[in-house]
Amino acid sequence: MGACVEYEEQASLHAAEALEGEEATRFQAHLESCAACQAEVASARQVLGLVALPPQTPVEVRAQDGLGARTLAAWRREQTRQGMGRRALGSLAAVAAVVALMLGPSALERLKAPHPAATPSAVQSASARDDVDAETLAAFEAWAGLDPLEDDGSGYGVDEDLTWEGDDAGLDGDFDLGETL
Repeated sequence: MGACVEYEEQASLHAAEALEGEEATRFQAHLESCAACQAEVASARQVLGLVALPPQTPVEVRAQDGLGARTLAAWRREQTRQGMGRRALGSLAAVAAVVALMLGPSALERLKAPHPAATPSAVQSASARDDVDAETLAAFEAWAGLDPLEDDGSGYGVDEDLTWEGDDAGLDGDFDLGETL
């Protein structure tokens, strides 16, 4: 014979000591007057007693006591190790940047220097490229309606001041240089 249909679930929960509050009070009142529910609670307690864990040994208690501190210490060691790796990688990148800045200008000078093994065909192809660039420049100037650009090839010097000295009052903040073409 089982527990009352409406109290079956509460009987198992009561046996596991999982009922709380008003529900526990109501079931306890019912349990005093119902023999079937009392038998169901006793049966559930017997089954739960079979699956209960044995008490912890002193060794298990000591291991469990220090578990939180050991886990936290291991996590901190790992974070420190990862931080050291990141710092080492950052330092390596900084050293590489300094080396590039130190060696970069001399490497560029070597690339810009004329090569002694220039052949006449290479010189001719270079001048042919200049002709193409001049034609392209002339076509662009004609398309844009500009006066021909004069370039003496000197470019701008490093110390030359390139600041704008015009009047900015006529320009609004949304001015886009692409709109002028």
